[in-house]
Amino acid sequence: MPEPFEAIGFRINDEASYQALAMEAHDRGTITHLFRPKGILHGSCWSLGAGLEVWTMVYEGANGTYFADCRPAFRNRQVYQFYPWEILEFEQDGEALLTGALRNNEDLELVFALQNLTELNLRQLPWHEVTAAVSGLAYRAKVMRPSRQRREPMIKAGLPDRESAENDYELRGSIIAWRELRNQHTTSNLIWIRLDLGRLNLEILVNRADLQGVPKVGEWLTAEIWLQGYMLNDKQLEARYEGPDQRIPRLDHWRQLRRKRGL
Repeated sequence: MPEPFEAIGFRINDEASYQALAMEAHDRGTITHLFRPKGILHGSCWSLGAGLEVWTMVYEGANGTYFADCRPAFRNRQVYQFYPWEILEFEQDGEALLTGALRNNEDLELVFALQNLTELNLRQLPWHEVTAAVSGLAYRAKVMRPSRQRREPMIKAGLPDRESAENDYELRGSIIAWRELRNQHTTSNLIWIRLDLGRLNLEILVNRADLQGVPKVGEWLTAEIWLQGYMLNDKQLEARYEGPDQRIPRLDHWRQLRRKRGL
């Protein structure tokens, strides 16, 4: 099953439109490189704003250079910690999958497409837990009728009655928040939704044309998604720091600095 380009606002109907988008992303994107034993992987990240991206991978080897992969992407804010974890790389295909167990929820393992492989220094990857921003791009989604809201939240690997990739999932959960986005390049209307899936909260992105119903906080939603994400390094984690929580009184901070008696 092809990746859901519709979720970020592109209609890819044939090989010609796929190649055209790959070329445009390669020309407009920011280039990063990953040196492999048999060649070089050139990653091009075309940022469209609001977290929307298109990634194109070009593989350069002894037999020449060719487009290896083009895929949709969404760089979201919600992050997760994974341990244990492993990366499976398909070098000449320009693809990589990260498989990991959620920290503090070890019995829940996720598999997602690792988008920013060429942005990473693989020699400096930690041996302990890794932090990644993970979200789903929806093939389709549906707001459930109130009479069906008694069903339990769910995240299930694979898609029903169709061939699916390792990182395809079927979801059912309660809508925590949602907002409208727009692909400024194609003017497509998109919907960002955060779901409570019981065992975790997950952000998804869906094209408005592929969403049945009107999302509302508290309503339930079913979706079929392609799970993808970005691994964060220490510098990126530090950049996400937004200062102390102003809701906590300053007195609570000073209490922790009191000297113990006898010292």
